[in-house]
Amino acid sequence: MAKEKILREVISMIVTVNKKELMKIIGKTLSLKKLEDTLFLMKAEIERIDGNEIQIEINPDRQDMLSPEGIARAIRAFLEIEPGLKEFPIKKSGKKIIVSKGLEKIRRYISCGIVRDVEINDELIKDYMQLQDALTATHGRNRRKASIGLYVFDDIKFPIHYTLEKPERISFEPLGHEDVMDGKTIFEQHEKGIEFGQIIGKFPKWPLLIDSDDNVLSLPPIINSNTLGKITEETSNIFVEVTGTHLPTVNQALNIMVTSLVQRKGSIESLSIVYPDGTIDITPDLRPQRITVTKQEVEELLGLELDDAEILKSMRKVGYNATIKGKKISVDAPAYRTDILHPVDVIEDLAIGYGFDRIIPTMPSTMTQGKLQCITRLKNKVRDLMVGMEYQEILSYIMTSPTTLTEKVLREEPVVVTTNPRSKDYSVLRNALFPILMDFASLNQHADFPQRIFEVGDVVVSNESKETRTDQIPSVCGLVTDVKVNITDLMKDIGYLLRNLDLDGKFKFVACTDPTFIEGRTAQIVVNDKIVGLFGEVAPEVLNNFEITSPVVTFEIRLPRDCQW
Repeated sequence: MAKEKILREVISMIVTVNKKELMKIIGKTLSLKKLEDTLFLMKAEIERIDGNEIQIEINPDRQDMLSPEGIARAIRAFLEIEPGLKEFPIKKSGKKIIVSKGLEKIRRYISCGIVRDVEINDELIKDYMQLQDALTATHGRNRRKASIGLYVFDDIKFPIHYTLEKPERISFEPLGHEDVMDGKTIFEQHEKGIEFGQIIGKFPKWPLLIDSDDNVLSLPPIINSNTLGKITEETSNIFVEVTGTHLPTVNQALNIMVTSLVQRKGSIESLSIVYPDGTIDITPDLRPQRITVTKQEVEELLGLELDDAEILKSMRKVGYNATIKGKKISVDAPAYRTDILHPVDVIEDLAIGYGFDRIIPTMPSTMTQGKLQCITRLKNKVRDLMVGMEYQEILSYIMTSPTTLTEKVLREEPVVVTTNPRSKDYSVLRNALFPILMDFASLNQHADFPQRIFEVGDVVVSNESKETRTDQIPSVCGLVTDVKVNITDLMKDIGYLLRNLDLDGKFKFVACTDPTFIEGRTAQIVVNDKIVGLFGEVAPEVLNNFEITSPVVTFEIRLPRDCQW
């Protein structure tokens, strides 16, 4: 998958917990039924139970619950064992992190903390590593925005220097290896270097964390050192660092990490981060976030008229402190809650604390009549037209193999990737329909020719301007394979389709080149001076990649969701 570009990860938020350990942290033994019911009311769900091991599916917005400690903390508040805002005292350690110049365009931010006297054993080490991996994959956008390192505090000589170094001059034992490697070797041969090296690989110098004895802590965001970054059952004092490109993300990841670690006893200490311009940040900063909502907003969104006592109790059950003055409700939200972005989030938590099971359903006061969206009507019309041209419709999964989308069709377009997929064959979201139809044709060469197939469905592409950072675009793709194909006939089919979509005189074909198609036999489909699709005769190399022995012509058109071409 060398050509694959990962722009977006969709994470399966499954946390594996030890039942006995979870009950120990909660401080109360719950039946499985009580645990399941409690989690359900908190927007979580038990996925599987295997003996003493429980897999819990966590709502993607609750990244503070990606560990047994975070889950237990939320349950303790919800069951009123320890309601309200949890306090985390912080002592000043007097330790410093010195940030060098030149990191601004690479990975400029760092936040750190120390957790002393941590309770630790082999099971807990796995939990801490699970949280570290889950946070960097989700909150840290697969280490691009933030990556986390845990180290043996007692072995580090402070101050630590966050600096830059040429790859060939970087030398240390990466975690899990006893051989010294330089930066380039880690990039090319170490499993983490292969997976994450592209984040910093384009720069002439790479970020490096070293202590005052020139011992390497890590090459962020790739790998920690095997000497300072290997947590064992003998480790009691842990140094935590988070580096990244977005300061709020970096700080939030640190807050989640240290507050989860300190749930297993211990205490938190802060450090000073000294930036090149003289700016000094003290981290971690666990001061709560103050948000104000009104009783009117609560009533309008929830349809509930709650008295002050009920509001205060509900807020404490989701880990908030709250005060009420007149019609205004002021709440202090925990610093580890990354999902509190708007007063609506607070009102949702109020509803969770009140209990969804206590809200009585009511019939709406007005009646409405549903109708098909314009894009649904457009899709249906396209299907009718394609069937009228004797194409046979297929339906495929929106998830597919990265090899199908990139390597086989000689494309390098970005794909939306999932982590922890059940199967590599279904690990990405399709960004085009054409490769899917090619894969279908390759599996059906035993059927009679000609084969004329099509699909109308959505494709998913990256779009950082969107809230989900993706766009879901409706498309239509047609494919013809036979012992002999005619691209002129395909152009007639495309023309028939577009004219019957009321685009007569508004479209044209513009010759172009594309590695997927034979040169001189491909063109763009342009509607109202906007490129909406592509068609052509598939190149022999692509046919070979799919093991298709007959020639193929195909087209793909992206449909406007608002039906406005």
